[in-house]
Amino acid sequence: MAPPKTPSDPRALKRKVSSQILELPGVSGIGVPKGRLTVYLDVDSEDVRDRVREVLKAVSPEADVVFMVTGKFSKQDPE
Repeated sequence: MAPPKTPSDPRALKRKVSSQILELPGVSGIGVPKGRLTVYLDVDSEDVRDRVREVLKAVSPEADVVFMVTGKFSKQDPE
């Protein structure tokens, strides 16, 4: 069986996996600052990191991900 096609562009990878990753409890957001796939976490949790890696492994086994603990994101009211 051939390996799954994987996006080499981090932005394409983000588009492909963001809905799955954002559903995971403990994930605040996902982005591509400086061209690197970055997952923002509510709290530092190895369990959440492992779940994110599982999603990425299924789509792009060689994907590199950076984790940042930022707390929960919330919508800000415009001033």
